Amino acid sequence: NRVVILLKYKYRIIIDPSSNNNNSNNLNMTTTMTDDSKKKFEEDAVIVADAVIIADAVEAPKEIRVIAPSNLAPGYQFEAESEGKHYMVTVPEGGVKEGQEFTAKASSIPVITASRGVGGTGGWKDGICSCLRYGCCHAHLCVSFWCMPIALAQVMTRMRLNFVAQRGSVSEVAKTFKTIVGITVTFILINWILSMATVAVMGNLDIDENNSYDVTQGKGLMVMTLYYAREILYYAFMIYILLALYRTRKAVREQHNIPTQSCGNYEDVCCTLFCSFCTTMQLMRQTADYDTYNANCCTETGLPSHVDFTNAADNNV
Repeated sequence: NRVVILLKYKYRIIIDPSSNNNNSNNLNMTTTMTDDSKKKFEEDAVIVADAVIIADAVEAPKEIRVIAPSNLAPGYQFEAESEGKHYMVTVPEGGVKEGQEFTAKASSIPVITASRGVGGTGGWKDGICSCLRYGCCHAHLCVSFWCMPIALAQVMTRMRLNFVAQRGSVSEVAKTFKTIVGITVTFILINWILSMATVAVMGNLDIDENNSYDVTQGKGLMVMTLYYAREILYYAFMIYILLALYRTRKAVREQHNIPTQSCGNYEDVCCTLFCSFCTTMQLMRQTADYDTYNANCCTETGLPSHVDFTNAADNNV
């Protein structure tokens, strides 16, 4: 079996997994290059080859049992997970309905990850305070500063975590970004509604000569109720975000074999509580290669849509 890969240098490379030798002689270039580009490629051939890890060759299609995630038309393809492996399933003739269990032909998806694109192992790529490494207008800094939950959701999606920052199935991970965006938008809207309601009620309060009002009844009681409702909403949202950030940082450390460097076993807790902004940015840089790919504020991974992290969290890269 042969696997076709598009790498950082944008050359079309064919690698034969059956070969026992991974040096540059095994790279079959199928595009036409200029002399300068060919020379550059030959200089970096070994680096490029080392940046690719192929865990499994492409297997022949086989039949597996699948539960339909929704109503699907015949011929529709979707990704499914079975026994720790990922498959591309084709819906059979007649289509299927949501929740229906059916047998379908499925092709295994080879595990392909780029080590230079995801970060090394054994240590952080840079320090927690390296926020300006890519400049003050870089997308990963802007999205972290203006809406940290969205930046965290992008890291969680890269790491294949569900919306509570635990390892999830393919279908769960596919909903992580949208779920966190929904939670964040809901929080903002409810908080705004409660704020406007508080202002409206306070405008009609009966304030005495001591500039105070009765909070045990009437509009005074309503103001206090709205105030505590906002406080409960705020702290519930913050606890959720901080817990998700703690679990995500811990998952990144475990994935990249990064030992704690300070505060012992409480390092993840301390970074989450006392430097959540910088911690989120460090996780974004650790799980992506911004030297290769442009950051994108509006995608689920914070990277161009063609960059696939589906299997990245399953491999030590």
